[in-house]
Amino acid sequence: MKRFNTCAIVVFVLLFVGGVCDTAGDAGPGAATVDFNGDRVVNFPDFARLAESWRSGGAAVDVVPALGDGIVNCRDLSVLAGYWLAEIPQPIYITWIGHASVKIAWKDTVVYVDPRKVTGAPKDATIVLVTHSHSDHYSPADIAKVVRPGTRFLGPADVVTSYGSGQVILPGQTIDVDGLPVTGVAAYNLTTTNHPKANNWLGFVIQLAGKRIYGAGDTDLTPEMKALTGIDVAFLPAGGTYTFDAAGAAEATKYLKPLLAIPYHWGEIVGTLADAQRFARAAACNVKVMAYGETLSSDDWEKDFSVVAYWKLDETQGTIAHDSAGANDATLIGGPPWQSAGGKVGGAIQLDGVDDYIKAPFVLNPSTGTFSVFAWVKGGAAGQVILSQTGGANWLMADSAAGTLATQLRQTGRNSRDLVSEKVITGGQWHRVGFTWDGSNRVLYVDDTEVARDTQAALTGSTGSLSIGSAQTPGTFWSGLIDDVRLSTRAVKP
Repeated sequence: MKRFNTCAIVVFVLLFVGGVCDTAGDAGPGAATVDFNGDRVVNFPDFARLAESWRSGGAAVDVVPALGDGIVNCRDLSVLAGYWLAEIPQPIYITWIGHASVKIAWKDTVVYVDPRKVTGAPKDATIVLVTHSHSDHYSPADIAKVVRPGTRFLGPADVVTSYGSGQVILPGQTIDVDGLPVTGVAAYNLTTTNHPKANNWLGFVIQLAGKRIYGAGDTDLTPEMKALTGIDVAFLPAGGTYTFDAAGAAEATKYLKPLLAIPYHWGEIVGTLADAQRFARAAACNVKVMAYGETLSSDDWEKDFSVVAYWKLDETQGTIAHDSAGANDATLIGGPPWQSAGGKVGGAIQLDGVDDYIKAPFVLNPSTGTFSVFAWVKGGAAGQVILSQTGGANWLMADSAAGTLATQLRQTGRNSRDLVSEKVITGGQWHRVGFTWDGSNRVLYVDDTEVARDTQAALTGSTGSLSIGSAQTPGTFWSGLIDDVRLSTRAVKP
C-alpha cells in the first residue's frame, strides 16, 4: 500500500505540475538529460533524485541552467514531467580498430568495415563490409576472426571472388541486409591510378538506428561523395598519398556536413597524428581524433571534441578553477569570491577590478592554427580585459574608448591593428563574447552574433600563460562577473 501511495503521489505531481509552475519559454533539453540514473528510461528513480535536491543548487539535476536560476525547482520538475516514461534509444558504438578498420555495434548488430589487426577472435559480426582488395583493407585472416554462422559479407566483385562467397555491391546500390540498409559509394582517385574508378571499389553508408555512418574507403573528393546527404558520422582518410590529405578531408566536410567526422587511414603506412590534428583544425564540423581501439558512443557524438580548456567557474570554495576539458586547472589570484548561484550558466567568479584575476597555464599558441574562445561576462569597464596571454596579446577585452568588444590578437608589422566592434559589452547585462580565427579571418561575436570581422596574414604567437580577468597591469582588471570560459582548436560558429 505504501508503494502504491508513493507512486500515486508522483503521478499526481507530474500530471499537475504544468499548472503550478511558470514554465513558459523553458526548452526541454532532451530525455537523456533527465535520465539521472542512466537506466535509459525516465521514471520514478529519476524523480527521486530530483526530489532529493529540491530547492538546492544540485547541478546534476538542475536541468534548465540556461534560465540562470541555479536551483532545483518546479521548472526542472516540469522538464522531467515532459519526458515521463520516455525511453532513451540504445546507443550506437563505433570503434576505430586502426588504419581503415572500423567496428559499428548497436544492440545485437555488429558491422565490421575492412576488419584488420583484430584482437582475439570475437566471432561477433552480423555483417562484414570490405571496400577494396588492397591488403591493408582486405584481410581474410582477420575476417575469419569475426565471422560466425549467418554473417553476411558484402564487397566489390574482385573481393567477393577472392573471398569465395558473399554478395557483390556496386557504387550507388543499396542492399537491405536483414533490415539494415547498406549503400555503396564510389571510391576512387581523381589524379592518380592507385584506385581506378573502373574497379568499382567502394565506401559505404550504413544506416543503423536512424543514423547514417559513412566510411569513405580509399578515395579523393569525388562527385559521388559530394552528393551524399544526411550523414551523422563520417570516417574520412587523412593520410594523403593514396587518398586525399588532411586539407582534402576538411574540404569534404563542407559538402558532407556530418554531425561528427573522424580521421582514419593514418598512423600506419601513411599519415601521422599531425595529419589527423591538421584535419581536425580545418574541418567544417566537429571532429574526434580517435586512438587505436577507442570506442565512442552515440551519446557523445554531439560533444565538442575541439574544446581544449573549459573553465566552468562553478566552484563554491577554494582557490582552484578546474578545467573540465583537460589538465589546465587555474589558480585564483587576489581572493575573488565564488558566486555559486550567480552565474549565467551555474556559478561564476566575481572580480573586483583592482587585483583579482585567474591565472591559467599555457593552452595554445595563437600562431599555430585555428581556434576560438568564448566566455560570459557581466559588468566591466572600458579598457578592462577578459582574457590575455603573458608575453602575448589581450585576446578579449572592452575597448578603452567606449567599452566595446575588441581583440588585440593580430599580425605583426606596422600595418597591424586591433579589431574593434561597435557592440558595448560593459554594464549590468550578461553578454556572451567570443573570438574565432580560421587561419585568415578574425571574427568577434557578442551574444552569438557577429559584430566585427577582418582578414590577417597570420597572428603573432605566444607560449605564455593565460590570465582570465586581467592583463596584470593597472586599469586592466575586470570589475564584474565572468563565467563559462571555453577554448577550442577550431573556428566555432555559434
